[in-house]
Amino acid sequence: MSVLRAVVVRPGRAAFGEVRRTQTWVRLFRAAGAEATDIGFLDMKSIGGRLADVRRLRRGELVAEAMVWNGSRIRRQLEELQPDVVIMQTARSFRLELLDGPWVPILDLVDRLSLSYRQRANLATSPVKGRLLSGLATGHERFESRARELTDNVVTAGWGDAAALGATWIPNLLDPAQRPDRTRTKPYDAVFFGSLGYAPNMEALRWLAEGEPTARGDLRVLVAGHAPTDEVRELCRRRGWGLVEDYPSNEWLVEQATISLAPLQSTAGIQNKVLEAAVIGLPQVATPPALAGLAEGFPALVAETPAEFVAQARRLIDDVGSRDQLADDAWSYAHRHYTADGWLPALWDLISADDDRAPAWSRMPSWPDESAPAVGGVDPASTSGPQGR
Repeated sequence: MSVLRAVVVRPGRAAFGEVRRTQTWVRLFRAAGAEATDIGFLDMKSIGGRLADVRRLRRGELVAEAMVWNGSRIRRQLEELQPDVVIMQTARSFRLELLDGPWVPILDLVDRLSLSYRQRANLATSPVKGRLLSGLATGHERFESRARELTDNVVTAGWGDAAALGATWIPNLLDPAQRPDRTRTKPYDAVFFGSLGYAPNMEALRWLAEGEPTARGDLRVLVAGHAPTDEVRELCRRRGWGLVEDYPSNEWLVEQATISLAPLQSTAGIQNKVLEAAVIGLPQVATPPALAGLAEGFPALVAETPAEFVAQARRLIDDVGSRDQLADDAWSYAHRHYTADGWLPALWDLISADDDRAPAWSRMPSWPDESAPAVGGVDPASTSGPQGR
């Protein structure tokens, strides 16, 4: 019997979020004993759209970003590779030419880019950029509303997005890690990490700063991430926060800080920073939007105002017992629900509806306890959504 082969079609950038999602599909297929690879369309060989793309755009069969690449050329590449499954990662990677090949097509929206673009438009620093982002948001809304008409297999990484779109929920998946470190003395009380040029992360830092009554509060905060803007640098200087660019690894964060902070206000889809903090054993304080992409019950302290958020952070830092328990609970929850083995049944549901042909791994129980949500898809009519929605 031949090995199942899957190909992920993606833009091909080095962006963390894109790479992170591709890694999830590779982990999942390899856990199933299958082969998985990816191809990018942002190269000179694949650039070039067609006049028909304008009509497709108007009908909601395509998003504007997908007009830059040629679906027929990518289809020929796929035919040479002869995969059994093709995953189109984000709406930008969707073309009608890829739907009717000798493979099972999966459209992985990842998250609602319409919502992300709309939020970024509201945070835009110039009217021109705001109008451009609003236009992209409208185009993605049109496409997302038609996604289930275009293909049966629609997936998202965020729980709330799956509920809203009637899609199958497959979150970003993690590699197992060691249990939380119990080192007590660390240079910082708390860490915020992520891309520091990304508007929602900048907004989160401004919001966090509102929780301190004085310019330099007593909470020792480390801000770590790539490409901090001048605004982020100045905010860290004024608040007395540490700033580290391009930190070496997530494990390094554990050595630096006692807890992790997720004060996000504008979010779309699953928040990788929340999952990653959990799997490395950092207890967290988070806002409802930061948890909206996760199923209910994720172990974290939740706060809705800046003052409450800072107060919760101080309380967690001072209470060693509660802090250790929250770290253990989050670590266990992340390993139980966000590693590849538990999601094999959902994968099989996507690639075959014939239970008689299902391999043994597809019958593995996906959630160890009855209180956890099902993984094979989300019925928007039967769920109230995630925390904070």
